Amino acid sequence: MIPGIDAGCYRLKMAVPDSTGSPKLITNRFGKPHIRSVIFFAEDGSIIVGTEAENAALADPKRAVFDWKREMGTKKVLYKDKNGKAYRAKDILAILLKEAEENIEAKTGEVCQEVVITTPANYTDVQKQQTEDAGSEAGLKVLYMPKEPTAAALGNEFHKRRNSKALVFDMGGGTFDVSILENIGNVCEVIATNDEPKLGGIDFNRCLEEILLEQFEATHRYRPTQKDHPVFHQDLQQRLEQLKLTLTVQKQSQIVLSCDGDSLKASVTRDQFDERVRPLVETAMKRAEQTVKDANLGWKDIDEIYAVGGGSLPPIVREELEKLSGKKISRRCEPHCAAALGAVIAGQLEYARLGKEYRVKGGTLPPPDFYVREILSRPIGVAVLDENGKELCSEILAKKTPIPSIQTRTFKMTEPNQTEVLIRVLDGEDGTEADKCVELGRFELKGLPPRPDLIGRIEITIHLDKNGMLTATARDTVSGKTAELQISYKNKAEAG
Repeated sequence: MIPGIDAGCYRLKMAVPDSTGSPKLITNRFGKPHIRSVIFFAEDGSIIVGTEAENAALADPKRAVFDWKREMGTKKVLYKDKNGKAYRAKDILAILLKEAEENIEAKTGEVCQEVVITTPANYTDVQKQQTEDAGSEAGLKVLYMPKEPTAAALGNEFHKRRNSKALVFDMGGGTFDVSILENIGNVCEVIATNDEPKLGGIDFNRCLEEILLEQFEATHRYRPTQKDHPVFHQDLQQRLEQLKLTLTVQKQSQIVLSCDGDSLKASVTRDQFDERVRPLVETAMKRAEQTVKDANLGWKDIDEIYAVGGGSLPPIVREELEKLSGKKISRRCEPHCAAALGAVIAGQLEYARLGKEYRVKGGTLPPPDFYVREILSRPIGVAVLDENGKELCSEILAKKTPIPSIQTRTFKMTEPNQTEVLIRVLDGEDGTEADKCVELGRFELKGLPPRPDLIGRIEITIHLDKNGMLTATARDTVSGKTAELQISYKNKAEAG
């Protein structure tokens, strides 16, 4: 049994296979179909997770960690305890995964050792490495990390709709991805993907928060700040999500705000909300439109549209997506749990790829009758000098390269008699100035025999594994010397 976990910014969803291999959702100990992605560090040193943590945060918000997911891949400290221990996004995820493991084991009666964790399509190597490390901290082996829109397509059983194309519009709490998959024969292939890593339900909530704060300020002549009124803001943050959900079914909703003895019965209409979030929705629609173009398709070629993630639920999002596409969003779509359900199927696919038996409740499942091909969501290359001495990115792996993949290119020296080379691995488009790209890492090839001619002699190979994680190798074809870079969450090159 390999559980699937969708560790969202707001909610963590868990799923396991039943005796036939079909995925089913696991509830938490309170019977809810998710764990709130909130951590509270109590004064006695204990750590509280989920809804209880959210409730505890109302009294002491400085001890709580919310909205951690956008900080994956960074070194930002989200909380530091009294002993000076720093907790970053990776550590918060590890705590959530441990809670998920305990829930799964309690519900199934089986030991959880391996797990599949979904990640946003836009995750970098560093973010994926931190996700894997979080699993290790929780005592779990991360078997596979499928991209969230791909997992959501599997969770919506797209693999059963042969000779079909689907667009997955995946707006979670913190990130937005859109992918197009094509299912031909027994191959389910991602043919285009785009993302907006700083767009999600959090941003919709901030728009709603601004409407309410403006009303409060207009009435009481001051605006409560996070610094001076943390409890007010904590209470407001927890109520915003419910207010947003209410506006998905009603055209108007009310909320009572109280701060320092001042109260206000604020009212928000759906029209007010729509006006504020429209720029966010337009950004998402542009990404969806671009993805269709990248796939060399028209909207008429798309057979199904899946709108998944909590950020896809506001009516304005669905209305604009249907207006853009000229199609109705699939009613078969499971918006909240599809990625977790699909992660279970992804685990079965990975076991089949490895040639291993997949066992559930004492029985062995037959391998799936299809497989999935993923693609690289961003190009990867190295820094090179042009004829004017400017550093530019030279692509080795183009966007849409199949995963896993391995590619090699040969480069010339830049100066006669050069004895060492610095290799900067970049995330960027071909021809883009190197300083405008994201540097994934750097390593050196030293002690090279000097030659006066500038022949092509440095072979650089980039290998992407099944999770899209990168290893870069450089080899001097003259001397045979090699060096290697493996991207780690510390973002340091490990040369060998």
